Amino acid sequence: MEGRVRPARPQEIDRVAALWGLITDHHAEFDPLFRMRRGPVAEGELRELLRALQRDPDAEIFVFDHAGTPEGLCIVRIDRAPPILEETERAEITDVGVRPSFRRRGVARRLVEAAQAWVRGRGVSRIEIQVARGNVEGQAFWRAMGFGHLMDVLHKRL
Repeated sequence: MEGRVRPARPQEIDRVAALWGLITDHHAEFDPLFRMRRGPVAEGELRELLRALQRDPDAEIFVFDHAGTPEGLCIVRIDRAPPILEETERAEITDVGVRPSFRRRGVARRLVEAAQAWVRGRGVSRIEIQVARGNVEGQAFWRAMGFGHLMDVLHKRL
């Protein structure tokens, strides 16, 4: 697939927000907790969250650029644990998504590989992801990328 992975540019915030919306809509099929609020206030908050991620030196938003347009995204960030643990840093890929017309062409793999290289370059040796239990396609993708089971996240609706 022609294109390249690169950091998102500030002027692309609307396109990146739209990609994030696609990811969220896809996950809403698995559980209502993933439903995104709609309307101008929520859209403004989403854009501000993306701008904050772009300013954060411990986060990066990668996009897959095809002919000058972002068609996929990967958000990665570094977290620090309390110094009581031996391992005090870890990275988390919080979101990966590719526009439907670009799926199954290696775009997500390229985005994740760029995120992994970015994390390694910062001296962090572990990445976590969370994938919805009902997301069979996502589960298979992450396992094919070498990620394995760490812990179960349990929840309860009250």
